[in-house]
Amino acid sequence: MSSLSNSYLKKIYSSSMLLLCIAYILTALSCNPVTEQPLNHQAHFDTIINQATTYVGNGQPKQAITYLDSVYATYPNPGVKDVFRKYESLINIYLHFEVNTSKAMLYTDSIFHLLKDKETIYKDEYANGLFFLGETLMAEKRYTEAFKVYYDGKSFAKKYLEDCSLSIFSNKLGLVRFNQEQYQKAIPYFKEAIQENRNCKPETGFDYLFIFPQTYLNTIAMCFERSREPDSAIIYYQKALDFIAFKKGLFPKRQDFISLANGVIYGNLGGIYAKINNYGQAVKYLTESIAINDRPGYEIRDAQTAKQKLVELYIGHSDFENANRLLNELQTYLSSKAGLSQTNLNIRLKWLRLKYEYFDKRKEPLMAYTYLQKFHNSRDSINKVDKELKSVDIDQAFKDTEQKYRMVLLRKDNQLKTAYLSAVLACMLLVIIILFFIWHNLKRSRRLNKQISEHNINMQRTLDSLEQSQEENARMMMIVAHDLRNPIGNITSMANLMLGENNRPKDDLEMLGMIKASGQNSLHLVNDLLKANSQREKLQKEDVDLYDLLNYCVNLLAHKAKEKNQQIMLHATHVKISLNTEKMWRVMSNLIGNAIKFSPEQATIIVKMEERPESVLITVVDHGIGIPPVIQHKIFDMFGQAKRSGTAGEQPFGLGLAISKQIIENHGGKIWVESKTNEGSSFYVELPLN
Repeated sequence: MSSLSNSYLKKIYSSSMLLLCIAYILTALSCNPVTEQPLNHQAHFDTIINQATTYVGNGQPKQAITYLDSVYATYPNPGVKDVFRKYESLINIYLHFEVNTSKAMLYTDSIFHLLKDKETIYKDEYANGLFFLGETLMAEKRYTEAFKVYYDGKSFAKKYLEDCSLSIFSNKLGLVRFNQEQYQKAIPYFKEAIQENRNCKPETGFDYLFIFPQTYLNTIAMCFERSREPDSAIIYYQKALDFIAFKKGLFPKRQDFISLANGVIYGNLGGIYAKINNYGQAVKYLTESIAINDRPGYEIRDAQTAKQKLVELYIGHSDFENANRLLNELQTYLSSKAGLSQTNLNIRLKWLRLKYEYFDKRKEPLMAYTYLQKFHNSRDSINKVDKELKSVDIDQAFKDTEQKYRMVLLRKDNQLKTAYLSAVLACMLLVIIILFFIWHNLKRSRRLNKQISEHNINMQRTLDSLEQSQEENARMMMIVAHDLRNPIGNITSMANLMLGENNRPKDDLEMLGMIKASGQNSLHLVNDLLKANSQREKLQKEDVDLYDLLNYCVNLLAHKAKEKNQQIMLHATHVKISLNTEKMWRVMSNLIGNAIKFSPEQATIIVKMEERPESVLITVVDHGIGIPPVIQHKIFDMFGQAKRSGTAGEQPFGLGLAISKQIIENHGGKIWVESKTNEGSSFYVELPLN
């Protein structure tokens, strides 16, 4: 389920650096205005901070860091507030863009060092320092420490700042409870934040007047939902939508964000309707959520969560087409740069579970088991990290024993590091030497493999030429034999008719008898030739592990795929079957080679095997140019004209599939194709187990 409190803040960070705005909003709300120090240069550093914000908004956080460091390094004597603004900008970048919690913690410590003995002079900066410290601890999942810091921040703000600013800390206290899965204990903090937010004045801006209130309502609804109180959850989701509808007219320039907020709540509302089995309402709200946020500039990550909920509904109602479409869209997102982020671990985990449920519902146990195994492995890794964090008692948040214990461990760790330094250096030197020899041998092995691959290619080409020559000879023999039947048959028939005529001389009858016998013998010979070319070949079979055979074919043709920047993926298990190794190798090499030939660059070719009760199904899937329907029935015909050039101009011969069909049928199996033009082809080979 999406958390608006986190996803919304990220959205604002990328456009206007929310934490920077909070610092100056708190300044406006302070009871006792801070006396401006003469060494602060607000106008000058406004330009600098805005430029850094622009770099971040354009997806260049490293450029923003370099820019801030260089500008501040050349400025002679910045004031306390000037330096504070640099630190808060860097913390924001390291928490949400160039993620590095260690560096974020370092700059948080720098803030407290900067403000030491000046807390009551720079009240707003100190309150924000506590806020940043809590954010960093939350990012590291140190919830107990984060709770104490937020509580200290609220106590400080309550003493020195106006009530409006308290809502930020109340919300964060609730989020700590929420992340600890103590949802009923979290709700009072969010309600308290709503009450405190009502004291905000109109000049406090869009964040306090719109973003925060509807976020609090949405998070309360999420607490009820996770507490298994769906009716209360629906009420608060609806309250959030009503609040957005009531307030959106006040902010005409922020309609994109307001639409985004609606989309997130629609997704959450669709999820709760799915849980109470209201299929129609669930599909309606989830579809609207995806339509709003699954586009650049909106909450794309939340759209993926909505897609997962919708996939679960489709699978439950056996709508496999729509379920597969959304699963493929999710896979595309998870393969992107944004999808590879650590923040998407839960989305990736649920995607694996949904893939298992999809194949399980479709009664494809082999594929289902593969994704089930991946799901359990990923879930166990995540649970192992989170287990102790979730078991922490939040009511012990005020104790600092953990911090002291960590300091003791650090001192001991430093002592051990000093003792082992020499040994480590020696080991590193040894490892470097070993790695050098490994690299040298690997380089040599690659050269040898390349030579072997080239020899294999030449051998394959020679074999293809021999097979083509053999097939041409067989074809010519069949044509000649077939064309000889008619004239020989006519000669035999004419001789037979003439033998039936009366008054023929004896010599003529003898000659006609000889002609008839010769014709009949010739016909028998022609028939024998035709039978010899039509009868199945007697195969010499042996028990073969199909996985080894397929793996060998894939490895052998990998170089061809590499020439076109393609990738061949094998999904198979070890199944033994009786067959002719050389001929079956010829079939699979031909099918995989065709997939490479007719697929574009950077395509993925899938070779998979499925064991059935009485047979084995091998599938070769490409995403190439496909086969037009008008020639699909000709591609297995020895005399068909279905030749086409490959995507890189590779020349066809037109006999490979015909030969493959004969080999498969000689094994008692069958081969067929399913294809769509410009979408790719799937070739299927089914072989009997017995």
